[in-house]
Amino acid sequence: MVASESNVSTKTLDDEFDRKKNYINTCNFDDGTLRRRDIEMKELCKAYPNMPESWLELCWNFCTFTSQEEQDNIIKNKLWEGKPTNRRQTGGTIKDAMSIMTREEFETSGNKPEIV
Repeated sequence: MVASESNVSTKTLDDEFDRKKNYINTCNFDDGTLRRRDIEMKELCKAYPNMPESWLELCWNFCTFTSQEEQDNIIKNKLWEGKPTNRRQTGGTIKDAMSIMTREEFETSGNKPEIV
């Protein structure tokens, strides 16, 4: 059977399916900034080959969106150095997949650790 011209679609896949156009440009950069970002990211990846690309991208975004004065203030006052100020749970055993047992709770519960 030969397809008639009325049955043949002239739409491309991009026309047929709605695709998210800015999946690469989540920060809504303009074209010039995107080009500069691509070039500078390649240079960063060459300069720091052992660093994950996502970390380098995070650093690039921070330096792009943060003023030089604020960057200098962070370095001068050592705002990102030192111990964290927030408490966090360190260790324990998962119980009922919803809460964390402390070591004391685990030891008094009579459970024995599984050795794998």
